[in-house]
Amino acid sequence: MGKKLYITEKPSVAASFAEVLGMNITKQDKSRGYAESEHSVVTWCFGHLITMAYPDAYDPKYREWKVEHLPIIPEEYKYIVIDDQGVKKQFETIKTLMLREDIDLIYACTDSGREGEYIYRLVYEQSGSNKSARRVWISSQTEESVKEGIRNAKDISEYDSLAQAAYSRAKEDWLFGMNFSRIYTCLYGRKVSNLLKESKSSVIAIGRVMTCVLGLVVDREQEIRNFVPKKHYGIAASFLSCDSNLLYKGRWVPQDKKDSKEADKEEKYISREEAQKVIEELKGHPGKIKKVEVKTKKEQPPLLFNLAELQSEANKKFKLPVDKTLEIAQGLYEKKLITYPRTDSRVLSTDVLEEIPKVLNGLYKNAEYKDYVLKIKEMGDLKVTKSTKRYVDDSKVTDHYAIIPTYVTAETARMDDNTRNVYNLIVKRFLAIFFPPAVYNTVRVETAVNKEIFVSNAKTLKEAGWKEVYEVSVAKQDEELTEVPIHLLAKNEAAEVKDFELEEKETKPPSRYTDGSLIITMEKAGKFIEDEELREQIKTSGIGTSATRAGIIKKLKDIGYIRINSKTQVVTPTIKGEAIVEVVRRTAKELLSPSLTASWEKGLAMIENKETTQEVFEEKLYAYINKTINKVKKSGGSIDLTRIIDAEVKAK
Repeated sequence: MGKKLYITEKPSVAASFAEVLGMNITKQDKSRGYAESEHSVVTWCFGHLITMAYPDAYDPKYREWKVEHLPIIPEEYKYIVIDDQGVKKQFETIKTLMLREDIDLIYACTDSGREGEYIYRLVYEQSGSNKSARRVWISSQTEESVKEGIRNAKDISEYDSLAQAAYSRAKEDWLFGMNFSRIYTCLYGRKVSNLLKESKSSVIAIGRVMTCVLGLVVDREQEIRNFVPKKHYGIAASFLSCDSNLLYKGRWVPQDKKDSKEADKEEKYISREEAQKVIEELKGHPGKIKKVEVKTKKEQPPLLFNLAELQSEANKKFKLPVDKTLEIAQGLYEKKLITYPRTDSRVLSTDVLEEIPKVLNGLYKNAEYKDYVLKIKEMGDLKVTKSTKRYVDDSKVTDHYAIIPTYVTAETARMDDNTRNVYNLIVKRFLAIFFPPAVYNTVRVETAVNKEIFVSNAKTLKEAGWKEVYEVSVAKQDEELTEVPIHLLAKNEAAEVKDFELEEKETKPPSRYTDGSLIITMEKAGKFIEDEELREQIKTSGIGTSATRAGIIKKLKDIGYIRINSKTQVVTPTIKGEAIVEVVRRTAKELLSPSLTASWEKGLAMIENKETTQEVFEEKLYAYINKTINKVKKSGGSIDLTRIIDAEVKAK
């Protein structure tokens, strides 16, 4: 009986598999690129080893970038080993192992997702091997998960549709990048460099997702730049209740808003003259309390983290760049401390429920979480079961369930601050779901003055519930809450009007993106889509994927199209970024469209789910590339970019 070959995505993951298989990877093993025992061989990739070849691999004429060569659409795509000495050496090692006569079965142990599948398939194809293979699909790297993954490994053919989606994604990105980057560079590279006073002609990098994201940042900046603030006015009144002797404030709600549920949130924009007229009409009239509405409101614990939410929360709380949060989460995963981080799901699958008591026991051993776990145990039966649809729903789990801690007890004292902060977020968000809702007492008082209504609001935390464990970052609330105990006021109680105050306010422009809010915007691309049917169609697909979004933002920064403030994480476009968006807007504005970008992502998901074929998808892709490249050609490089720099200078 032959040996089994296990191929992982990274050396650190190989160590987890080797341990389960009874091996210890030595320095010598690391040097030769694999570890071997009597029954098993474990080797590893360094992430991607194979990449798609550049256009000149198809024809030497493509070394020169010329408009007349475009579009470039290969009949058959070529793949090459990445030009790096270490990568080439490791690929040859894996290839040799795959072709060894004593190896009779291969286990694909790369990351359980589209990109991990692609990494393995490329290596397998380039090696020339025809040996049987099985796919190991795991959501954490704990010993039990790895053992179960090996035990339940399915034939690699079960994942063919995932592989087809991965290949189509790579072809799509190649076609967008190679064709659009070339045509825009040929037609507008010199103009952009002149605009920036650069000596060399600029290379204009265009990407299927990257350019769309850049468009979002530029659109927001221009919206802020062109924003004209408007002054508007409101009225506040100070009251002294006659029986309870409470001094409190209320804000005027116009007649057409007073019965609306949105009365406290939406303000009617009125002029100074209108506001002063209302005040004059009300002067000298007494107040009377028309309504005292006391309610108890429950607030459920938040959903668990997916990657985008984790990145956003870490960005808000700790100003961590999104790519740094991903790096930390990946490291925690490889140390077996959390489950697979590159997930879009915010709920658990039913099959992971049996692991929860073990996870809680592991957290109990950490002094930082011990008391919380004790309280959960004191509550009796766990609050999260198969019937708890808010947190357990197989229909909402994609490749992986939400990010949660594993049963491995972390030594948080040995972690650096950033790692400890991210791990702490994941653990506390997980623990919170076992706690009861937070309970608030809310009070809404309506005071009438000559038929006009003034509203006062209060909100107090009655029972902390889950908030004892975890506090969510929330945007500042618009409605003002009073600390005065207005629940003591009584209906029909008279109130003396002490004073009216004219409040001057000003409309504000939208906020700039932070890289955390940009990640969430990419995930929820559907909100930009006016067509309801398409919005529903792509609600599970955003711009990019959980695995790629942070890298896209980082690339935009690295190539100088956006800036990210290191302290605030606020994102702004550069002049170059604005110029590129302007050119694209005037020549092929659909490249900036979130709906188009998200619909391509939806198409890939449909291949994966066998709802369409790779052939149908790629036929549409080629038609789009042909049509759009020809449209850009017609612009002939005639767009004037000088107004971009003029607008930027004026804005400063």
